[in-house]
Amino acid sequence: MKLLEWLGLQGGAVGAGSSSPKRKARETFKVSVNAGEQSFEVEKGRKVVLNAALSAGLGFPHNCRVGSCTQCKCTLKSGKVRELTDSSYVLSAEDLKKGMILACQSIPETDLEIEVPLTSGGDRLVETRGTVVSQKNLTHDIVELRVKLDDPMPLKAGQYAELRLEELSLSRNYSFAVAPKGQELDELVFHIRKVPGGRFTEWLFESSKLDTRFSVSGPFGDFYLRAPEGEKPAPIVCVAGGSGMAPMLSLLEQAVWAGETRDAHYLFGARTQQDLYGEKDIGRIQQSWRGSMNFVQVLSEEPADSNWTGARGYVTDQLDALKLDWPNVQAYLCGPPAMIDAAIAKFGALGVKPENIRFDKFE
Repeated sequence: MKLLEWLGLQGGAVGAGSSSPKRKARETFKVSVNAGEQSFEVEKGRKVVLNAALSAGLGFPHNCRVGSCTQCKCTLKSGKVRELTDSSYVLSAEDLKKGMILACQSIPETDLEIEVPLTSGGDRLVETRGTVVSQKNLTHDIVELRVKLDDPMPLKAGQYAELRLEELSLSRNYSFAVAPKGQELDELVFHIRKVPGGRFTEWLFESSKLDTRFSVSGPFGDFYLRAPEGEKPAPIVCVAGGSGMAPMLSLLEQAVWAGETRDAHYLFGARTQQDLYGEKDIGRIQQSWRGSMNFVQVLSEEPADSNWTGARGYVTDQLDALKLDWPNVQAYLCGPPAMIDAAIAKFGALGVKPENIRFDKFE
């Protein structure tokens, strides 16, 4: 192997096909999708393939954007990328043999040709800035943040945005707690839970952050309500915990606005009574829901001698009491990883089809 060719393989680069090591410097690289059916440009050295594709309006599959869900995997037919993380931990040996990469973790170093099953309509990625206009405590460790955007954002209820604080060089992803109701929004609402030792949330909770400026990118994710199937569709079953209340409020409020008629069951898990919130918002949604809607709060660590008369234990334990046509149920889950994993296993045991389980795991 020639020395220049050997050097071209260093630094985490993944290549397919051939390219010249003496390539002339340029501002952007072109990414051709599915044999030229679509194409987009990626700013040199700045953007990952996924974000550039979403900015161009492509329906590129994705969810987590941190290299763990693998929904954005695509086949690299030609060209070379620099990987931000080692994809061999999440992609199978067969995937790697086929030349697959994770679009959310790959920065082009040449023009690329990729193959990926695109969806029919993509969310237009907006990259703008926003100002904190309201901040209030919802519980002892969850704060509501309202951010006024410089530019409006199209979004689906249940999706999320990335907030970047330049002064700390930190970015975090947070779900929308507001339904768009058919509009682009110029004010976003987030429910942010304090993470002990977390730099971002420790900074956020130490004092009021009114008038703070963030860089905001979004929307991201595929956690949104799907249309019903069949002449007599089965109920919607929602399971959330902690600040997972935020995307669930957004999703259910949007469903009311859209005239949803399916019955719904919403199970919300928390540790103790001080961790509960959102009851009034859910109450308003229940009053407007066209079918029946059941809301159950479940506490896992509430003291035995407290005045709590509601359900106790793990939130997933309450699923057994629901007598439903499980194979046709649509399940929506959001919250901490342990709860999501337990809920997925439970729904699978009950017979819910894997394609009918949608989740947003708060990694």
